Amino acid sequence: MAVMAARRKRKPAWEEVPPEPIPVQDLLDLRDRVDTGHRRAEVIEGQLIVSPMPVIWHERVCRWLERSFDGYCEARDWFPDRAGEIQLPPTHDLIEPDFMILRDASTLPDLESLRPLDRVLLAAEVVSASSVRVDREVKSRACALAGIPLYLLVDRFTKPVTISLHSEPGANGYARVNTVTAGQKLRLPAPFDLTLDTSSLPLPD
Repeated sequence: MAVMAARRKRKPAWEEVPPEPIPVQDLLDLRDRVDTGHRRAEVIEGQLIVSPMPVIWHERVCRWLERSFDGYCEARDWFPDRAGEIQLPPTHDLIEPDFMILRDASTLPDLESLRPLDRVLLAAEVVSASSVRVDREVKSRACALAGIPLYLLVDRFTKPVTISLHSEPGANGYARVNTVTAGQKLRLPAPFDLTLDTSSLPLPD
């Protein structure tokens, strides 16, 4: 004989109490304890986000960025960085940009993975399938609120591939966005005052 349990009536959506957000420090502690297998682990919008392994094209672009700025940075005691993390106090996010440029390279702390926020001149992201909204919107706003002068975005999910430079950070995000298609030149304002030639940017097959 089948026994049927009475179906529990679900509360209307307006009566449901949303779960309490996890404290940021708890997320950071969890991040330190979990083996992410060398994948990027970030705290974004109150969540611990572990990214999948990047595709080859993603890594080609990161190397292209590093090569594009390497000589320019060396002459100014700036550090092109592909492995650091930064905390963004206004939004409580902890992010690991795909690429950064830090000033005063010779005085950076050698044994810390957390980069000093006040040294970050530029943060760059190469958009992945799993990070379209976060890279385009969330990180851009968070970096602006934290006062990072420039935010660079390489986006293969536009047709054609685009490179966008966000500048003039403020309380409402970056006030200026300059977008070019791959192959065009992109002007970076102070403190760079240089033109980035994207004609050598690797393009996905």
